[in-house]
Amino acid sequence: MTSFEGRASMVLVVVLPAMLGCDLARETVSDAILADADYGEPRTDLVPAVGSDATLDLATWNLEFFPAVSSTPRVVADLVTSLGLDVVVTEEIADVDGWAELVARLHGWTAVLSTHRYANGTYQKVGVLARTAEVTLGEATLLFERDGAAFPRPALSVPIVDVATGRTIEVIGIHLKAGVEADDAARRADAIEAIDAHVQAQIAAAGEPDVIIAGDYNEVVDDAAGQVVLAPLLDHPERYTVHSEALGLAGGVSFLPASVMLDQITSTVALADALGAATVVVPPLDEQYPGYEAEISDHLPVVLVAPR
Repeated sequence: MTSFEGRASMVLVVVLPAMLGCDLARETVSDAILADADYGEPRTDLVPAVGSDATLDLATWNLEFFPAVSSTPRVVADLVTSLGLDVVVTEEIADVDGWAELVARLHGWTAVLSTHRYANGTYQKVGVLARTAEVTLGEATLLFERDGAAFPRPALSVPIVDVATGRTIEVIGIHLKAGVEADDAARRADAIEAIDAHVQAQIAAAGEPDVIIAGDYNEVVDDAAGQVVLAPLLDHPERYTVHSEALGLAGGVSFLPASVMLDQITSTVALADALGAATVVVPPLDEQYPGYEAEISDHLPVVLVAPR
């Protein structure tokens, strides 16, 4: 949800391109969703586009206890399409029916969704959406499942293949511990250290070097405390580029209630050439779509726009 902690966050896979087919592992989708899979084409003109056919456009978007209201899946599908996005890492998916409807409305998209649940049975899942004409999704994996302190919601690792270039990139979607107490920050710091160790060990073992870490870090880059938490990423330009850093330092906002930037996108140095000309954009959906916070989220999407 936010840095003030959400209401609730094995891999659930939902594949819903032109025809609706589901492998729902331990979750079920209602018959109503399955019976009404043809929702018509989503709108392409709801808000101005930030992506284009000349770029690979990857967003992270905390959808705040999705779906907020019954219209949320429809409007999010319209926004994703209008923005011209190719990959969307989502956080706070709190209803699998709503998720299935969203993917059904996104014609020509595939998706994966974590099957993690809290001990009380509720959940705030991390998911990844991908436009199949531009990106192919590989097999998803949950990371740090046994480290509930640092990762109240396990990270979701999904390899993607850019159709235009053939390049494979591992996308790690994260939703770190929220809260403003010292213990909350310590748990986020532990998570960042664990991610760094995981990625560096993977690279050292000749594993995938091209990695993007996108999500709700629940941490800012523009104060000393946040910089300490994010030090394994910020302090090692020989390892990482925190693409959202410059915008965060310039006063960018992704979490509307506190006017701070909590949502970040980082890539490994192996992607420096491919993403060297990339820019980060936070579309002002709260200004462009009336009622955005009530109907969609208290977070704005953060988009990495990468020329091909």
